[in-house]
Amino acid sequence: MEQLEERLSEKWKILNKRYEEYARAAGLTTMSLTVLEIIYENQDKCTQKLICEQSHFTKQSVNMIIKSFWEQGYVELVEVKTDRRNKQVKLSKSGRQYADKIIGCLWQADSNVIEKLTVQQREALIVYADLYEECILNATASVTDILHKKTTGGGGVDK
Repeated sequence: MEQLEERLSEKWKILNKRYEEYARAAGLTTMSLTVLEIIYENQDKCTQKLICEQSHFTKQSVNMIIKSFWEQGYVELVEVKTDRRNKQVKLSKSGRQYADKIIGCLWQADSNVIEKLTVQQREALIVYADLYEECILNATASVTDILHKKTTGGGGVDK
């Protein structure tokens, strides 16, 4: 069993490394690539809050990335009429062209890979990914509870 865990861990690291390499080749960090993809996917409803929720990045990190994109002219910040504290993050014309190239190529590569799988392999991949996600959520929730108790003195683990 330990060998299987090591193989799975190694595969996961390789996939993450490929994503990092793609981001670097595009002149981005993996965090910036993730934020760009979220903005690209959510053109009409993208806010900093949505980006934080989908990426699990801190508000400060997301803000820095958005600011960088804004300084490069890739995004525009538009006040949300229903909540003036929030701004909609929209791709500018040059940002749309940039994202079409960067994210479009990434999505095309992903699509090409998926097309090589049979329907049964695709379904199995989804089932296993769902199961893995559920297990990770449960495991991290347990660890988070333990860490929270440790940092707040709420019993359980000694400080």
